[in-house]
Amino acid sequence: MKFKRFFLFFFSIILGIVAFIFILEKVGVDKVLQALSLFAWWHFLLLIFSVVLILFIYIEKWRVIAKPFNYKTNWRKLFVAFLGSQTISFIMPMMYVGGEGFKGLLLKEDDEQRSFIKTFGLIIVDKLAEVLALLFFFLLGGIMLIFYNFFLLGLLMILFSLVILVIFFWGIKATRFFLFFIKIFGFNKIIKDEEKRKEEVDAIENFLTSHRRLFIYDVVFSFFALVLSALQIYLMLFFLGLSASIFEIYLIKIATMLASLVPTPGSVGGFEGGIVLIFSFLNLPVQMGLALTIIMRALQFIEVGLGSILIFPYLASTIFKNKKTE
Repeated sequence: MKFKRFFLFFFSIILGIVAFIFILEKVGVDKVLQALSLFAWWHFLLLIFSVVLILFIYIEKWRVIAKPFNYKTNWRKLFVAFLGSQTISFIMPMMYVGGEGFKGLLLKEDDEQRSFIKTFGLIIVDKLAEVLALLFFFLLGGIMLIFYNFFLLGLLMILFSLVILVIFFWGIKATRFFLFFIKIFGFNKIIKDEEKRKEEVDAIENFLTSHRRLFIYDVVFSFFALVLSALQIYLMLFFLGLSASIFEIYLIKIATMLASLVPTPGSVGGFEGGIVLIFSFLNLPVQMGLALTIIMRALQFIEVGLGSILIFPYLASTIFKNKKTE
C-alpha cells in the first residue's frame, strides 16, 4: 500500500513536470523570459511583504477566535504552525489542502488533554469562516460579471453561492455537518475516539452560538485576505507591464483557486495550464500568464523552503520523539 502511494505520488510529479514543460514550449521560452525582463528585485521584495502580511492576517484572526478558550500560544509557534501547514499542504495531491491536521498536532498543548480537542475545534471554526468568505467572494463576483455583460455566468455564480450559503447556514445546525468537516480535514484519523469527536463538535457549536461576533470578525478578515491575494495578482501583472481590469483580475484569481485543485503535488502542470487557459480566454498575452505563474511559484518555494526549515525541529522534538517513546 505504501509503495502504491509512493508510486502515484512520484508519477503525478513527473506528469505535472512534463505538462509544465509542454506548456512552456508551446508558449515559448523566449517570450516568457522577455515578459519577465521587466520584473525587478524590489518588485519581488514587495510581493514577499504582501505574503507576510496575508500570513499575519491569518494568524491574528486565529488569535482573536482563540481568546474565549483561553488558548495561549506564542506568536512564533503560530507562525511556524501556519507556515508549516502550508508547506505540508503544498506537497499534498491538491495544493493548499491537507496540512490542517499537522497544524493541529503542532499547536496542541501536550500537558492539557482538552486542548487537543480545542485546537482542532478552532481549526474547523476558522475554516468555516474562510469557506463563508469565499462564498461571499463568489457572490460579489457573480454580481460583477452581470455588470460586465456576462449575464448567464454571473447569474449561475450568484445562484450557486446562494444555494451553498443556504446549505451552509442550515448545515451548521446539524452535528453531521461538523463531522463531515472533521472527515475532510482528516481529523477522524487523528481523533479516533467517538466521544472525543462529539466533544469537538460540542465545542464548535458552543463557539458559534456564544461568540457570533468573533466568527463574523473571522469571516471579514478571511474575505480581506482574499482581496489582498487578488491585489497580489494585480501587482505582479503591473510589474510585468500589463494593466488588467478588476474584472480580469477577479477571473484570474478564481482560475488560480480552481487550478490549485489539480491532483498533483503543488498542482504542478495543472496550475500553469489553468492560468494560461484563462489568459487565452481573456485575450491577454499567454506569455504574461506563464510569467505570472513563475513568479507565484517563486513565492511559494520561498514559503515552502522556510516552512520546511522551521518545522523540522518541531517534528524532531514532538511527533518523532513521541513515536519513539510509544
